[in-house]
Amino acid sequence: MKPDRPKPPLLGDRYQMTIPIRRDGSGIMWQAHDLLLKRDVAIKEVQPPHRTDRLDMELSRRKALSEARSAARLSHPAIITIHDLLEENGRLWIVTEFLEGLTLKQTIEHLGSLPVHWSAWIGYQLLAGVRHAHDAGVVHGDIKPGNVLLTGDRVVLTDFGISALGHESTARAARSVDFIAPERMAGQPASPAADLWSVGATIYAAVEGRPPYPATGATVLGLTSGLEHDPPSKAGALLPVLDGLLRRGARDRLPGRDVSMLLAGLLHREGIAAATPGRRADYLPPDAFTM
Repeated sequence: MKPDRPKPPLLGDRYQMTIPIRRDGSGIMWQAHDLLLKRDVAIKEVQPPHRTDRLDMELSRRKALSEARSAARLSHPAIITIHDLLEENGRLWIVTEFLEGLTLKQTIEHLGSLPVHWSAWIGYQLLAGVRHAHDAGVVHGDIKPGNVLLTGDRVVLTDFGISALGHESTARAARSVDFIAPERMAGQPASPAADLWSVGATIYAAVEGRPPYPATGATVLGLTSGLEHDPPSKAGALLPVLDGLLRRGARDRLPGRDVSMLLAGLLHREGIAAATPGRRADYLPPDAFTM
């Protein structure tokens, strides 16, 4: 007779953990079932990337909880919907909508690189969500292909609140160093301008198949010493977008609205509607496609 399998853990007397979905540098994402509302959800524990003393961990969790609460007020197709926040036995968990699909990182690994028009569409959707968050005063702080989920008709930015973990320093940023803005490598805090640099680096990775600074050692050297990123070879019509976003000086980067117009114009020329799911494409000003 086979021994009974241990029952999956129950979180908060409500969420039945089922299977791990994926693991990254900030923890394991679980699929779970909400016993109260009878729906599947995704759950991730907020963990510091490096074990530090108890006080530092407590401060990190408190900041992550504050950022996740702010993100929970956001409502946009390109932003993961946060359903619940739980603190149990000194551990913080974020409960979000459950979406099936591949991350942009996985997609790049499978395909090598993405066509210009596909990369532009992903960038346009992603930037729409980032601008919505910034308008609400919310900064993500860790935008990268591994945090961008592709579901078929949606591009969804995940892991809000997770980026608050650890110290705002080069050491803290090292877990996603390929997509961190130069000023953050110098110890400055997350900001809307830094998010925009990370959006540019993510689009670069999609169309080129590699981050702007492909080797980890070269990345740290490049971002801290003033070396320029590798010139893109496949970007084509995306060059103005990448050049506008990947500027070393935060004040020199193109504003998100201008980048959105560049991407909308590119998509328009390709015959692709520039709109996020559930939103109309004609909200852009009449001169949007003349840049």
